[in-house]
Amino acid sequence: MLTLGLGDLPAQELEPRRYSQTPTGVNFLAAGYSVSSGNVLMDPALPIEGLDATIDAIYLRYARSIGLLGRSATLKVLAPWSAGDWKGTLEGEDFESRRFDSGAGDLRLALEVNFLGAPAIDRQGMGSYDQRWIAGASLTIVAPTGDYESDRLLNLGSNRWTLRPEVGFSRAIGKWNLEGAASIWFFTDNNDFLGGNRLAQRELYVLKTHVVYSFRPGFFTSLGVGWGNGGQTVVNGEPRQTLQKNWRFLWMLAYPVTVSYTH
Repeated sequence: MLTLGLGDLPAQELEPRRYSQTPTGVNFLAAGYSVSSGNVLMDPALPIEGLDATIDAIYLRYARSIGLLGRSATLKVLAPWSAGDWKGTLEGEDFESRRFDSGAGDLRLALEVNFLGAPAIDRQGMGSYDQRWIAGASLTIVAPTGDYESDRLLNLGSNRWTLRPEVGFSRAIGKWNLEGAASIWFFTDNNDFLGGNRLAQRELYVLKTHVVYSFRPGFFTSLGVGWGNGGQTVVNGEPRQTLQKNWRFLWMLAYPVTVSYTH
C-alpha cells in the first residue's frame, strides 16, 4: 500500500481506519510520506516557543491481522525517517537550523483489538460480514531507537519511551466511515537532555476524528482532525510554560499495490 498525506504523523499520529474489520491472516506492507508545517516537532516535549517548522517524514509500516480471544486484532510496526527546517525561540533566544541530518526516527509498535462488532473471521467469512458499529482499543509503544545526540536541541529521536493507550470507534454508512478516538500519552524521562539535564513531560490528552471514503477495498481517501491538550514539560524539576493546546489536520490517499494472505 502507498499513502500520501499532509499532517502530523509523529506527534498525534492521525491514522485512519485504525478500528475496522480485517480478515485474519492478512499481511500489510505500506510506504508513506507526510509533510507537517507550523508549530510541530518530532518530540512534543521540547520547551520551544513560537516554532515555525516544516517536517518531511517517510515511513514504512508492516501489519498483520490476527484473532485474539475471538475478536479481530492487528499487530503493527512502523519505522519513520524524517528531515525538516525550523525557527523558534528557546528561553528568549532565537535559534534556527537549516535541516535535520538524514536518519531514522523512533520505532513504533502497536497492538489493536476490536472488542465490539468485529469478530475474528477469515477471508471467506468477509463476504457475509456487514460492518456497522465497531469499537476497540489499542496500545502503542514508541521505543527510543531514533538518532539522538545530547548536545543538540532538535533530534530525530526522543531518547525516551512513550506509551499511548487509546479507545476508539468507527461507523460504516455505505462507502463512508466516521471514526473517532481518545488517547493519553505517557512519557518516561529523558535523562540526557542537552548535556545531562533531565527532561520530563506530563500526560498529553488527544481527541481525533476521521471521515473516510472507500473507492474499493484498500483504496480510500481520508480527512482527519486531531486536538491535543496537556503535555507540559519539566526541566530538572522546574515546570516550563509549554502546555500544549493545538490542532492537527491530515489528508490521506491510500492505494493498494499488493496484499498477501496466509492461512
